[in-house]
Amino acid sequence: MKLFLSLENNTDNRDLASVLNDLPQYEVTDHFDQDEKTAVIVNGPLTQLADMLLKDHTLSEKISEIILVGGTDSYGDVTPLAERNIYRDPKSAQHVFLSGIPIIMFGLNVTRNLEDKAMLPLIWLEKTDIFKTEECGVFVETKGRKTRGMTVTDLYSDKQFDHHYVKMVTDIDIPALKKVLKDLNCDF
Repeated sequence: MKLFLSLENNTDNRDLASVLNDLPQYEVTDHFDQDEKTAVIVNGPLTQLADMLLKDHTLSEKISEIILVGGTDSYGDVTPLAERNIYRDPKSAQHVFLSGIPIIMFGLNVTRNLEDKAMLPLIWLEKTDIFKTEECGVFVETKGRKTRGMTVTDLYSDKQFDHHYVKMVTDIDIPALKKVLKDLNCDF
């Protein structure tokens, strides 16, 4: 499987890349092909991906899914309502969420108490059945002074958005997660 990692230079991406490089079933790439769709993993702001989508309007057809560690369904870590990766560039995040590309979202609702959330995208690829997800629509607040960077979902609302491109992870089987990490020789 081809994977594209966001180029954000951070510890999460370096740790994930080092594990992925040891797994022969994954090919970490820096380009997208017409022949084989690529999964995109983002452990950081969505700026780079949004810029790429704006420059190449065919790119969305080359991406199978975006696996995002970021956002939230209820509370934030930078403001009361915004998670840091979305807050850093809400306009880019909004562009990506409206792109129509399927998104798997690991928000603060499931990552807050995890030490090594950077490995969640890999574990998703290895064993999706240990995650409970809900399909939803997500919009990003880009203008509000107090709500800037908030990921607004229709998870708990009678009012539904028109499009549900996001599978928000709402729960994780932690013992199964630890087993997968152990099998992959990752510390958690």
